[in-house]
Amino acid sequence: MNRQPNSRRPLHLTVALVGLLAIGAAACSEDPNDAVTTTAASTVPGDATSTTEVPLPMGDIVATALTSHVFTELAGLVVDQGLVEALRAGPYTVFAPTDDAFAKLPLDVLHTVQDNSDVLKTVLLHHVVDGAITPEEMKAGELKTLAGDTLTVTKVGDTFFVDGNPVGAGVQATNGYVYVMSDVLVPAVGTVVDVAVTFKDAGFGTLVDAVTAAGLVPTLQSKGPFTVFAPVDAAFAALDKATLSAALNDPKGLLTTVLTYHVVPGKITTDQFTDGGKLTTVQGEVLTTTQDAKGNWLINGNPIAVQNIQASNGVIHAMGAVLLPPSLG
Repeated sequence: MNRQPNSRRPLHLTVALVGLLAIGAAACSEDPNDAVTTTAASTVPGDATSTTEVPLPMGDIVATALTSHVFTELAGLVVDQGLVEALRAGPYTVFAPTDDAFAKLPLDVLHTVQDNSDVLKTVLLHHVVDGAITPEEMKAGELKTLAGDTLTVTKVGDTFFVDGNPVGAGVQATNGYVYVMSDVLVPAVGTVVDVAVTFKDAGFGTLVDAVTAAGLVPTLQSKGPFTVFAPVDAAFAALDKATLSAALNDPKGLLTTVLTYHVVPGKITTDQFTDGGKLTTVQGEVLTTTQDAKGNWLINGNPIAVQNIQASNGVIHAMGAVLLPPSLG
């Protein structure tokens, strides 16, 4: 797969061709795994304005993904990684990100994952668990994924969340269930520092350098847990040059103050946020969480770019802006 800068990968052609083959096979086959029906609209929790077209039962999990216009990116990645036959076994439950979920990911992050086959396969299998979990059987707790790690299921009101991300409609397949997810689930690849280093070239380069200069690496590699609101490179680039220069030239003072303002003790995923809630940072001042009309979470008025990135000692929320403590004026 050759990288195409500033563009998304041409997966749709692959999926379209395979999808046509699947539909053609369904028309000529008596195998229930190849059956295809229609679609129905279902609103994804946490997004008050968008409606996602959700496929009705139309065969096994693979057929559901390949013949739907909702999971084009996911289906393409599954095909590219040679996971089609594996997912035709089961029964499995798949927490399936929609195309809109993949569109939320910054291109550099998506390309970093796609360019590393091992990481990509881990990410894909992180969305799959053994057994067919019906909507009635869904409950809070931990689920072991085919990647060998765990997903944490919580419930707030009538909505279930997986690793802090809302679970949408459940679609029954002949070999399990597919749940519509409005976010990609990002598995832990180590501590919060390890995650930042893994995605250094995908947008966390300045942050990694700043954390290293401030001497905070040992702290953020400790047991924690921590919640880190991590500014991407573009956020640092947009910062006032005088402010950025002053911080970088004072690593043990101003830079440490700014960085620790982005860290909150404990692991706090977005399902634990409240509109207007306050989070006390390691630096000592507070961050305010608010939610917009579309269900997106903002920190001090700044939207989260990628939420609930898992780490072995906490969670990372990627930010498109650097958060400055009020005390700095």
